Amino acid sequence: MSDSIQTTKPYFGAIGGFSDTEIIRELIEHNGEDYACIACTQLHLDRNEKPYAERDKKRILKEWLDFLTTDTKIFTKLHFNSRVSQALLDAACHQENLVELRVKWGAYTNLSALTNLKNMEFLYIGSGASVQSIEPITKLQNLRALYLEGLKKISDYSPLVALENLEQLVILASILQRTPIDDFEFLRQMPNLRSVFIGDVTPARKYTKQALIQLRDALPHLHIHHRLLRS
Repeated sequence: MSDSIQTTKPYFGAIGGFSDTEIIRELIEHNGEDYACIACTQLHLDRNEKPYAERDKKRILKEWLDFLTTDTKIFTKLHFNSRVSQALLDAACHQENLVELRVKWGAYTNLSALTNLKNMEFLYIGSGASVQSIEPITKLQNLRALYLEGLKKISDYSPLVALENLEQLVILASILQRTPIDDFEFLRQMPNLRSVFIGDVTPARKYTKQALIQLRDALPHLHIHHRLLRS
């Protein structure tokens, strides 16, 4: 990773830089690394192996919850590649040294626990249809890359202007859906932003194509993905 984030593509890839072989399910598979890509739920979606018994599913999840909230200085990078509950998200936020967190999708509504992550630089909140507020994210002053997907209950993204060190921003709808957004004017107040990708959104403010072009011209420092030009 270079000192500055590449402006032509999002920082996070399909599963955020972890190969399929590195995804782990049980705590026993963790060998003390400071990073992990965990899939400790949806265990019926197995690897052509014998299905997990219900008692084992509960045990596996509880072991992770206990570990994350007890050994709080283990991880610097955590990715979750299966459904994340509110309890699992809150447990992950006990990891004091986290620099990178990726949550593929889940049933969480409250992001308040994120405020514990003072070192966070790279944050991916995926398919957060129930998220009530993005205000907690604005407390992450070291954040450099932010990926927000499917936040159906959020339309005002202006609080993000508080993220003075943010270099890359992605706002997307979930697959085959659209997500609301009040407008794009907050981008004018983010001088350190270098790359923005906004797609499949429905702005409340009606922009003509010319108005969008003028907005883009007003931000010469910023690489804006072309889908923003669709009104």
